[in-house]
Order: sequence, then C-alpha cells, then structure tokens
Amino acid sequence: MPTDDRRQALSRDEARARAGLIAFPERGGGPHRDRIGLEPEFFPIRRDPDGRPAGRLPLRSDSTPGVLGIVDELASSTREVGSRQGGPVGPWEYPLLRGDGRLTFEPGGQVEHSTTVYPTVREALDGGRRVLGLLRHAFAAHDVVLAAAGIDVWHDIETVPQQLPFGRYTAQAAYYDRRGTAGRIMMRHTASLQINLDLGPEGVWQERWLAANLISPLITASFACSPGDGWASSRGRAWQELDPSRSGFPQLLVAGGADDPRQQLAEAALAADVMLFRGAEGTWDPGSPGFSFGQWLADGHPRHGWPTRADLDYHLTTLFFEVRPRGFLELRAGEQLPDCWRAAQVVLVSSAIYDDVARRAIVERMAPHTARLPELWRRAAEHGVADAELRELAAASWHDAVRGAERLPGGWVGADGLACARRFLDQVTGRGLAPADRLRELHTEDPARSLAWAASQPPTG
Repeated sequence: MPTDDRRQALSRDEARARAGLIAFPERGGGPHRDRIGLEPEFFPIRRDPDGRPAGRLPLRSDSTPGVLGIVDELASSTREVGSRQGGPVGPWEYPLLRGDGRLTFEPGGQVEHSTTVYPTVREALDGGRRVLGLLRHAFAAHDVVLAAAGIDVWHDIETVPQQLPFGRYTAQAAYYDRRGTAGRIMMRHTASLQINLDLGPEGVWQERWLAANLISPLITASFACSPGDGWASSRGRAWQELDPSRSGFPQLLVAGGADDPRQQLAEAALAADVMLFRGAEGTWDPGSPGFSFGQWLADGHPRHGWPTRADLDYHLTTLFFEVRPRGFLELRAGEQLPDCWRAAQVVLVSSAIYDDVARRAIVERMAPHTARLPELWRRAAEHGVADAELRELAAASWHDAVRGAERLPGGWVGADGLACARRFLDQVTGRGLAPADRLRELHTEDPARSLAWAASQPPTG
C-alpha cells in the first residue's frame, strides 16, 4: 500500500535495485536443470448443429451452464480437477489434482491452463494434451468447442464483455480504455501460448535474456494466428498499441544503453506508467496515462501518497514486455495454435533458448538488428513471414533451433514434437506462410470450417 509518509517511501535507487533482482535473482554456478512451463488459452465457443459459431460461452450463465458451471461439473465427476477456489475478492481457479497445474480464466472468459513446471518439453506437451482432452470432452457435452487461435475471428468484440468482477481487472480495463480500444481487444478477444523457461546459471541467463528478446519478432511472424484488417497478427497489433510504456522491449536493450539486464529491466519499470493504485480496504483505482512509476517516486501523488516496496512489487506484475523476466523467462509473443502446430512452436522456441550452440548462432545473426526490434515486431504483426527479411531470419533461426533440439538430451524434446517442428518449417515457414493464412482462408470459405480447424475437430453438418 502507498504511504503518506515520504520517509517510509521507496527511493529511486532502492527501486532500481529491487526491480532488477526480482526480475533476475542472483544466480549461482554449477549444475542446473532446465525446465519448462506452458500457459495455453482457449476460446469457449458454442457451435450450432451445422458447426457454425453460435456465440462465446460466458463465464456464468443463468439459462445454461457457463464456463464455470461446466468446469464445476467436471470437478465433481473426476479426480483430475479440484474444486473452484477464489471468490468475491480474487479470481477463480481450479487446481489440477494430478500435478498438471491449474485452470484460470481471462477477462473475456478464455480458459487458461497454467501448467506445472515440467522437466522436459515432451512431458509438458503430454500434460497439456491430457488436460485439454478432459476439457474438450466436458465442453462438448454442451455443444461447446475450445478454439485455439490468437484472436476470436468469429465474434465481434462488443459481444464479449469483461467478465472478471475483481478489482484488478476492472481497474485495468478502465486504465486501458483511457488509452484507446486495444486494451479491450487484448483482454477479451485474444488467446496466447506463453512459454516459460528457466534463466539458467550465471553467465548463461544474460545471453538467454538477450536471445529471447531477439527472437520475439520471429515468434510473432512465424506463429501469427490472428488475421484481421490486413494484419497477420492482430493480437500482436493490439499489444503494440494498448500501452507502449509497458509492452514491447526495454528501451536500454534496444538503444544499447546498458548491457546489464537488471538495469535494462529496472529502468523500463520506472519509465512505465502506473496502471493501478491499490488503496485501503481492497479498493483499486486506475492510473492515468503519462504518470510513470518514476514520477510517482519523485513527486508523489496527490491522492495516493508515495510508493512502497509492495507498490513496486505489484507494479512489476503489470508490465507485459514481450519477454517478462520473473525469476524465469516468460516469452509472451506466441499465439495459441491448433493441435497440428502447437508442439512446433514449443519445441522451436525452447530449443532456441536452451541449446547453447543454437542460441549463440541466433544471437550472432540477430544482434545486429537489436536497435530495429520495434520495427521488426511491427512488421511481423502486419505481414508475418510474407515479409522477405523476416522469413529469411526466421527460417535460419528455426533451423538452428531444430538442430539444437536434436542435440538436447535424449527424450527431452520427444520424437513427435521434433517431427512436428520439422513439418512446420517445411510446410508453413518455408513457404512464406503463417497459421493466420490458413485460418483466414478457411474463415472466408465458411466460419464452420475455420472453427473446426481451430478446435482441431472435423466440421459437422
């Protein structure tokens, strides 16, 4: 909570040091085992008898079971899913009882599976498939499919309200609305596939941080699956436009003003606008665009006093750079993909970071483009790998990643995942295509076909 006593407030130097160490804790040398966690999101969409989209299923419904009602039914009928947790002051979640993580929900009712931390890519993909199979069966009983795409191309944004009635989410929505319309698109109408990777030991994590940022535009371009208004990744466009102070890339990294990742992140955190003020008795107020955390430290706020350590810690959770360091690396550029390509994205991205040879080759190739990261990100969202330069950079980097996957310890990636990655490079990236091209083509033909593709199910009717 903020304080009215400036003597208890955080100093700028304390804020810099604390932000850097929260993002990148002190790392020792010695043996280190790399792990992986995934955060796939899905759109719950009703399907009519002809297989056409018939509306997004809301979290709660008075007439038929909503998303929460269906998952409640699943929790009561299986030992795989625990009972709902959370309530009027916190978001809902369901623990997965076999150690597969938890289910949570996004403001538009998107279903999110936050997996446990797995020791291998193969186990992470297997665990994700197992949970998705349970969910699909439960939702299918109510004529609902779980669609995997970067954006809901089947419904207008205004038909999907903000459905998380909790302080953070209502204040966040109000803050974004003060900046424009991109925030509501991101919160209610997009779905991602975040990949969480370990930092690694001292001397390695710095290069992993750099590599993860450098490949971020390549992830956007290669795995774009949110076509709209001429863009390959309208999800990427939304992230670029909703709040430049807290998305994209740290300015010191892009400008080459500092080599220390802690300094890069700390300065970016202080430059970011304050999204939320947490008040007494659980109150939340949206921030005002243009009022940064650094300004709060320097000048205070007429209503909310001065920031404390707790305010800084919370502020860090509201930053959404393309790579978010949180004691691990949260790679946020990936869009949700149907079953046929999901493993390819996970294998290629994780191998590009975890294999030393692949990572160094990618850094050598991409480092000359560091100052152009914002430009490449914009072009990636607009054109995907139809952009000749991005296609060349992506193809070379992902081929490095495939060779890296082959070098990683036996069984870490798995034969199926590696085969999927190779097929993706051959059939999609190598042809200058992204999943968005297939989604757009099918949707133009018939929304029933695009929905079946995104749900990884045959069309009905």
